[in-house]
Amino acid sequence: MNSENSENFEEIGETGKITDRKGSSQNSIIAGLRREQILDAAALTLIETGYTGTSLAEIARRADISTALISYYFPTKKELIETLRVSLLQKQENYVHEKVAKAETPLEMLYIYIRACLAYSEERRQENEALMEIIYNARNENGIPYYKLFGNDETELLEKILEAVQRKGGFPGMNPKSLAIIINGAVRGYTMDSNISDRPDYETYCDDLIESVSMLSGFSRKYTYEPIHQ
Repeated sequence: MNSENSENFEEIGETGKITDRKGSSQNSIIAGLRREQILDAAALTLIETGYTGTSLAEIARRADISTALISYYFPTKKELIETLRVSLLQKQENYVHEKVAKAETPLEMLYIYIRACLAYSEERRQENEALMEIIYNARNENGIPYYKLFGNDETELLEKILEAVQRKGGFPGMNPKSLAIIINGAVRGYTMDSNISDRPDYETYCDDLIESVSMLSGFSRKYTYEPIHQ
């Protein structure tokens, strides 16, 4: 075997077989793309038919593939939905973290965090709707509805930001955990509002919420630490 060909093969393992690295890599890429195709179809199905109306057969129809192929990657609806839930939450988290990482001060982080959360739900509306459908209708392996668990981890980043702002003198005497729940509640309340025609537009609501949080912090201007003068 020449050196060029040998680069495409792994060493002989315990089974005595040689694995084609190039072929294995290609198969891995194809499998990843197929999983994404199935997850995308599942998200659309959740939006249009609801959680109870979503089945592997319906997802297969939407993805234009066989139910057996979906079962190869996701043996049960529960496993598929759980994978989708984790994937959607990870995408949301990555989006927000990427935006927040560009901030230069804790106060700027706070305002960017709020704007990023609202922007994500606006830019990725279908993904957000699919996630809400899962959270309010599906249950985990212990039978607990996800909406009862949804807030347990989602406030971690915001709490750390609020604690950093407090070290600068903001939000005096306030509990970061309670503040995080209030702020995230205000964000989620807007993204879940079904009366879309009657609610403020995204930019207006975002500015209003940031202004309200700014007043709570005790600082008069965004991204600065100037106290409010009476």
